[in-house]
Amino acid sequence: GAPNRHRTGVGCAWVMAQQQLLSAPPDLAPQDVDEESKPLPLTARACAVVGCIVVVACVLVLGLHGVGGQVEQVNEEEVLQFRYAKAMLIPAMLLESCYLMSSKNSMCGLKLHGYEMSALVILEYSIKMACYTTMASWNGVVVHHNLRAYGPLRGCYTLRYVEWGIAVPTLLMINNYPLTTKKSFNVFARRLAPNMFATWCYIWASWLAQVTPHAASGWCLVVAAFVGYAVTAWDQMAVCREADKRSVGIRFKLAIVTVKEVVFATYGLVYLMGMGNVLSPLSEQIFYTYGDVGLKVVQASVLVMVRNWEDLAKLQRALEYRVAMSRDDMSRLFRSASAPMFAMSQDGLVITWNEHLAKVSGIPETETVGQSVLELVVDEVKENLRLAIESCCSSMSSGVVAVTLKPRSENQPPVQLLLTLIVQLGSAPTRMITAIGQDLTELMAIKAMQERKAQFTAVLGHELRSPLHGILGLSASMSEATSNTMHKRQLGMIKGCATRLLDMV
Repeated sequence: GAPNRHRTGVGCAWVMAQQQLLSAPPDLAPQDVDEESKPLPLTARACAVVGCIVVVACVLVLGLHGVGGQVEQVNEEEVLQFRYAKAMLIPAMLLESCYLMSSKNSMCGLKLHGYEMSALVILEYSIKMACYTTMASWNGVVVHHNLRAYGPLRGCYTLRYVEWGIAVPTLLMINNYPLTTKKSFNVFARRLAPNMFATWCYIWASWLAQVTPHAASGWCLVVAAFVGYAVTAWDQMAVCREADKRSVGIRFKLAIVTVKEVVFATYGLVYLMGMGNVLSPLSEQIFYTYGDVGLKVVQASVLVMVRNWEDLAKLQRALEYRVAMSRDDMSRLFRSASAPMFAMSQDGLVITWNEHLAKVSGIPETETVGQSVLELVVDEVKENLRLAIESCCSSMSSGVVAVTLKPRSENQPPVQLLLTLIVQLGSAPTRMITAIGQDLTELMAIKAMQERKAQFTAVLGHELRSPLHGILGLSASMSEATSNTMHKRQLGMIKGCATRLLDMV
């Protein structure tokens, strides 16, 4: 009963200690107080300046010259491409929604890195879906004449530029946020805001350049749009240089940004080729539609892979942190525990030897670490201890064994322990066994005292019974031999007292 209660209590305390150590996840979020007060780099300030200049130019051109007329009859083939693009976006939105839910409901209690990015990707998909659904349902909604293009009539879909004005800055956040894993979202948004503003400005400048009836103003806006793109690309290179080169999947992240810039440059080339009538109106719109949707779907798929990679790395770091903290706390628990404890390998080599055990046994830790535990016990219990260790390792269960430690000197009494062996989970070569002991030395001393008391009581009882039986026999004989009533009464009293004393013995 006592060993079982001891083992149960120790096991409960052990489990509660482990749960307490692993209850709180580490705070892996960086501190960005200094980042918020730092001035923006030159490239970001250049984006802000160019964006403001482009906005002023667009307002002046729009106020002075306005926009041209709208197309009365839209090409049905172009509208059909909008329906196909809408169909391509549906499965991509469903996939990203699943990833968003899985990132939010993390079982580890950590907010995974891809959660904000999944929300932004779904926002971008929703904007594209709304725009392409509207253009497919109402024949492009608002379609102006491209007054800068040579050759046949070429339409300029205004709703496409509305979608670009929202989706492209969002895409910049999606592509660049993985590069800044050690910055908070607020610091990152502050750093990228000028680039997003300049991007929005040159997109609308490129639209106004096509629809304004004033040719000189239109070509000036074309130049302003390409200057704005060049400045944003310059700032994008600066953001890549600021990226943490040691982050997970940095090459994939830089590759995604590079592909994005190449595609945007290709958009500008197609924009100029359409104006020069090198591409047909249908070919230009097909490139815009499928390049727009296909690029986003491919980039989102690659980002899902990179984000999963980052999340796994984050979980691994959290696990390593918890293991390290648990190891340190377990070490302190070993050393400061009020019960005698030691740890050994499955081969029986001592790994740790706590202070209480050193005090009880008189053997310091420096003399036990690295030695076989079988050399520290008396010969009579070596075989039992060896069999208990082998049984625990083979069955991966706990066990109980009583051992007696060797005394360091002849004057020192042997120390007797009741050990509870607990096998820690792990691979076979590195498996560790924790031994939690209960000091039986005092219990054995009490047991020996009780045995001596029992022996003394038995001897005393035997020595008292014989005289009492003699007194009873003599008093009975004398009572029968005498006829004096007084003597009979006195002898009866002696016999009664002897009988009561015999019953007590």
